[in-house]
Amino acid sequence: MPSQCKKCDEKYIYKHNANNEWCKSCQINDLKNNFLSWSGNEIIDDFIQEMQNKIVDYNDTIFEWIPFDQLGDIKKIIKNDSITIYSAIWEDGPLDYDNDENEYIRVQDEKVFLKCSHDLTEILNKAKTYSIKKQYDKFLNILGISQNPYTEEYIMVLEDEYCENCGEPIKIEDTGVEFCKSCQINYLEKNFTNMSGNKIIDDFVQEMRLKMNDFNESVFEWIPNDQFYNIKEMSNNNFNITYLAKWRDGELSYKYEQKEWVRNPGNEVVLKYLYNSQNFTKESLNNEVKEYSLKKGRDGVLGISQDPHTNDYILIFQNICCEKCGKQYINLMNQTYKWCKPCQINYLKENFTNWSSGNEEIDDLIHETQLRIDNMLDKVFEWIPYNQFSDIDEIEEGKFSALWKDGSLIYDYGGKKEWIRNPNKKVCLKYLYDSQNNIDVFLDEVKTYLTKELEEIEIHGISQDPFTNDYIIVLYQRDSYGCCEECGEEYNKDNEWCKKCQMDKINKKFLSWSGNKKIDDFVKELQSKIEDPDNNIIFEWIPYNQFSDIKEVGNGGFATVYSAIWKDGLLEYEYNYGWTRTSNTKVALKYLINSQDISDEFLSEVKAYSNHIEFDILKIFGISQEPSTKNYVMVLEYAEGGNFNDWMIVNHDYFYWSAKLDTLYAIISGLLKIHEKEMVHRDFHTGNILFKNPIFHKSELSLYISDMGLSGEAGNTDKTGIYGVLPYVAPEVLRGEPYTKASDIYSFGMIMYFTATGRQPFANREHDFNLTLDICKDNDRPRISEQEAPQFYIDLMKRCWDSDPDSRPDARELESLIFNLSTDRKIKEQLEEADEYDKAQSTYYSVIHSNAFYISRMLDTSELPGQLKGIGLE
Repeated sequence: MPSQCKKCDEKYIYKHNANNEWCKSCQINDLKNNFLSWSGNEIIDDFIQEMQNKIVDYNDTIFEWIPFDQLGDIKKIIKNDSITIYSAIWEDGPLDYDNDENEYIRVQDEKVFLKCSHDLTEILNKAKTYSIKKQYDKFLNILGISQNPYTEEYIMVLEDEYCENCGEPIKIEDTGVEFCKSCQINYLEKNFTNMSGNKIIDDFVQEMRLKMNDFNESVFEWIPNDQFYNIKEMSNNNFNITYLAKWRDGELSYKYEQKEWVRNPGNEVVLKYLYNSQNFTKESLNNEVKEYSLKKGRDGVLGISQDPHTNDYILIFQNICCEKCGKQYINLMNQTYKWCKPCQINYLKENFTNWSSGNEEIDDLIHETQLRIDNMLDKVFEWIPYNQFSDIDEIEEGKFSALWKDGSLIYDYGGKKEWIRNPNKKVCLKYLYDSQNNIDVFLDEVKTYLTKELEEIEIHGISQDPFTNDYIIVLYQRDSYGCCEECGEEYNKDNEWCKKCQMDKINKKFLSWSGNKKIDDFVKELQSKIEDPDNNIIFEWIPYNQFSDIKEVGNGGFATVYSAIWKDGLLEYEYNYGWTRTSNTKVALKYLINSQDISDEFLSEVKAYSNHIEFDILKIFGISQEPSTKNYVMVLEYAEGGNFNDWMIVNHDYFYWSAKLDTLYAIISGLLKIHEKEMVHRDFHTGNILFKNPIFHKSELSLYISDMGLSGEAGNTDKTGIYGVLPYVAPEVLRGEPYTKASDIYSFGMIMYFTATGRQPFANREHDFNLTLDICKDNDRPRISEQEAPQFYIDLMKRCWDSDPDSRPDARELESLIFNLSTDRKIKEQLEEADEYDKAQSTYYSVIHSNAFYISRMLDTSELPGQLKGIGLE
């Protein structure tokens, strides 16, 4: 795949542009020369060029001047005091990129919609609020601008559909059916409305209906209690009772074939009784229902009813609860297969836990791991008696193959729907000699296998040799492993990759050495950690004369970063070709100030950095040394998009809330990987979040976490020094307490603030001792308005920057919460409101105080203990 345009040598921004040979500059020039008309009005033509310059890939709409005589079959849909809407047929039609021919063609006789106004300023301002990004279906898309020569009205030409009955925008669903919210709400109101007789309830039902956005969502109703029969109690606690019942008329569903709403008589529903709810207020109802969704599937609420005897209100749900315990299934897969986590955990305890290792710490770890089981595909980690193993054969020192008589537990979701054993399972026994006397070391080793999701782990459990008392890690036996014909060592047969032989080859053929024993031993140590070619980046000593075209791209408090071209380039393993180099690799060079006498501690930091061969952690390729200053240089993956601060300036206009949540999910997933390795970042801020692509594209959102604890002075091993970006440093760290995972979470809260607002925290204040004191003493935090972010987001952000580290969520909880928020349709309305607020702002930029610093530096907090003394915060 080419990386740059053949015509102009400009680098492609996205892979899919390269696949389709789409170069922005060439395409814009070609359009100007061959396709585009102009209005003759300088203001309009400048605006058209401004809109065209926003194009970044072939999927984007080409905004153009459309001569009025191109528009035929014009029909008025709606007219009011401010604007008129028409439908029309555009004869030549809009430009669309043909992937096969790699060129633009016109889609003739395209139906479009016209919005007209005599006010050019109004039309242009309104046009700016529309999108040229086709993937954002929640934002209206615009094709161009025209003018009626007879009325002199200016016209926005839109590709979005408008209802011919009411003139409101409509949604085209995946089925091709048009959904007009306004008309559907009116239709339901006339044909399917029961009234409770209570104004608060009836108004609430109406408000819930107004939240419906497509045919896949439930129609919220008042349901008379006599509609329910075959009522069976499912669960009972101090707050509510849950019943399973059948609904006589049944819920409303839209039938696409008949194009009408019909009921599903006798469908099964869940009734959730609310104690002492007779006097519910509107606020009480909102609080009770806000956690649920109208979307069909999980958390789908159908309506509300009332018990005529107790007058308690009842919420009606789709049947998403376990019939045994009444608790909701935690995801759609579990719901589909009726796999209930609490019931399954209890089943495992009752049927498979008649054991004890004899060691309380081991038993606790096994129980804790089993409690992590979330779905039927998760693997069960267990204690395995040694007499379960037979046919034990040594593979290498400390490792044995064996047959496990009963075998591992798997959930039979296609048959019995229960846990069954997979007998005579091939396993690998990894002995840790003398581990009975080093239990902490043993457990640390076990935990390295448990960092992944349980569905992906490669460990069955723990056992113990009764003769030596050595503990044993019971691992999956990989059938793909055999012995190398050259050296006899175990190797991966799938890709014929023998670590010992491959490392010998690259040492002889490819690698240079520094001549410094300490450095060379360090490089060899990191190379020895490669276990397979999937983690195929070879850490190297790279001679400095390999770098050319060196340009400064950033300057921090303790390091300067340059871009450069690495002549020989990255060494990677290709299955069909062996070891090859990618010549002229663009890299980032991080020059570490005063690093001539590099410390052991610094090398251990680099080692930790290099362990992260993850897609969301910036990769390190090697180390070098600048010959004139003798400073050491880290050679890193180059991120074309720059850091989050710079990237935001370019992409703010298209950085909608769905993308904001995707971005935060990627960031917290990267931080979780760091924390799972029992590490902390220590300098987590937007300057250390790097983007692969300079222009936002949802399908290619790639970012990296950089500076893995390396922002301190390379030669400084003084852990008492506090460094970082002041607004991102947790108050307990400023007070001199050790840096913890919770401190990283505080920093993540500030990243959430920046993501939501586009503003740096405390940008309007001097970053001095007074700010430090306010953060620690008065719990001062950045200000955010309710319009700028949904309330659930603000609440989560404030949890992250809580002054008490123990009250902050951990990275795993945050990852789960943000994932659920980004996929849950019940919060869609809040996100859209926040997007509309963003669009209405003329600019997001804020004035930054001249003494506000957003690069890492040493922070002087020496006076802080004295100031905090006496108020219990020292």
